[in-house]
Amino acid sequence: MKRRMPSIVYSVDAGGSGTVVAVWRAGVVVDTSFYPSIAIASTGTTAACQSLSDVLRGITEHVGKDSWALGCIGSSSMPVAAEAPAPKALLDVIAVHAPRGRVVLVNDVVPLLWSTPLAGVGIVICSGTGSSVLGRNANGEQTKVGGHEHIVSDQGSAYSLAREGLRAAGRSNDATGPTTKLQSLAESFFDLPIPALGRWLAELPRPRTTIASFAPQVTAAAESGDPIAEAIVQSEARALVAAAVVGAARLAFHSAPRIGLAGGVLHKSAYYRKLVEEELERQGLTDTSYRNVHLINGARAGAEYAQRLAAGLLDDQPVPMPDGAVLGSLN
Repeated sequence: MKRRMPSIVYSVDAGGSGTVVAVWRAGVVVDTSFYPSIAIASTGTTAACQSLSDVLRGITEHVGKDSWALGCIGSSSMPVAAEAPAPKALLDVIAVHAPRGRVVLVNDVVPLLWSTPLAGVGIVICSGTGSSVLGRNANGEQTKVGGHEHIVSDQGSAYSLAREGLRAAGRSNDATGPTTKLQSLAESFFDLPIPALGRWLAELPRPRTTIASFAPQVTAAAESGDPIAEAIVQSEARALVAAAVVGAARLAFHSAPRIGLAGGVLHKSAYYRKLVEEELERQGLTDTSYRNVHLINGARAGAEYAQRLAAGLLDDQPVPMPDGAVLGSLN
């Protein structure tokens, strides 16, 4: 039996450093909340599951136990397509704590690709705590470049920017590299001298988010003219765009594709975003107007994605969707 389109839609945009939850009622945002990260790579399975439980209980309280809602949970812990197993621990939490209705758990970059500016055709460049490039052409062919977590990839991300900035600070401290204000910035930001800072970070059980928090200091130092910071930020921007170039070639785009920019680094640092746009221009993926380049809000993209899926989800049987794990009706 078909259900009417629900008036309540919620979106969980789960980044590596934090989670943004937005609830829409009749197309109007009625609540925006912030929670700790549910990314397993950042916090570990136990903390991620606890945070997701809190998120879903909060949504249920706002939605009401008797209402029926449509939701999208976007998380880097969910793989794209079949590149890795779905995180059973998160699926189990959703099955127990999600509001009544339908919900899709999907990689956090997938909804960005289906946001209004791209509508499923184009390339998303995401730079948050981690980084990833995801593209899809008009034939439905899809490709992902990067996004293999911080040990294997994540070039151009907050983590990578911060790690390179901290390494430059270490070389400055040891006089094995050029002097840079990144040393004093790191020591002030973390309130530790470089030798103690390195040891403290290494002994943290999951230091990715803590390291990534230094990224704004690196971009700010670059913007203020520190040559070492400038070189780092420019290199990271080139690495991020290089992944987009590969994605565009794989999908055989014959003209500049629609491009979405997303993630905390690209949203919060206009300086870094400009470097990325300029590199896109140099690589022929845009022109001086940047008209094909759009800044995308992750939480809104999640709500749009849930609504796009509604036609396939508004019945009494679970409908498997590519790139997402769709749960059945939650009553």
